[in-house]
Amino acid sequence: MNRILLIRHVESEANRSGVGLGRADSPPTEMGLKQLEATVQALTDEPVTRVLTSPLSRARLLAERIAESHDLQAESCEALIELDVGELEGVEWPIVRERFGAFLRDWRGDDSVRVPMPGGESLLDVLNRARPVFDELVSDPADGAGVIVTHNFVVKMLVVHALEMPPRAWRRVDTGLCGITFFRIADGIPAVERLNDRHHLRHL
Repeated sequence: MNRILLIRHVESEANRSGVGLGRADSPPTEMGLKQLEATVQALTDEPVTRVLTSPLSRARLLAERIAESHDLQAESCEALIELDVGELEGVEWPIVRERFGAFLRDWRGDDSVRVPMPGGESLLDVLNRARPVFDELVSDPADGAGVIVTHNFVVKMLVVHALEMPPRAWRRVDTGLCGITFFRIADGIPAVERLNDRHHLRHL
């Protein structure tokens, strides 16, 4: 690939409600569908040759529309699914703070990447399963742009991986809904061109 575009999914009902969201398949909102169309339009002139996606609908619907606009089929990839948040799935954040205080103290610490969600995954788990997908696109000798449509924590961990930052730097990566991070690939090295670009959403 000459370029890799890393995209977070559209707004879902759970995003709007402000509850914990991991692998639950929360449907897109009306705003999410508007974000979808704006993102597809923003990529019209990109030479997209592959589209990989999380199987969850908030990512998959966007990936399928991007692929369709370039006469491609989106490739569903389980490794790109969101962090398994375990017992925090669907829980409002005030309740999380009340019930999971010990976890939150560890999560806010310096070694947060190794702290598993209660009954779920750690960020290192996410990195270890998603990294090979990104690396395979980097090493793909074909011309064109590869698109990955995925989730908040997956984007964060792939960005720190691509830039050879320590995993604990994940908090320094912003990931807005439908934000696009553009990488240029030269000699097998990804160089970031734009991070979390949401300019295409400015009129929504």
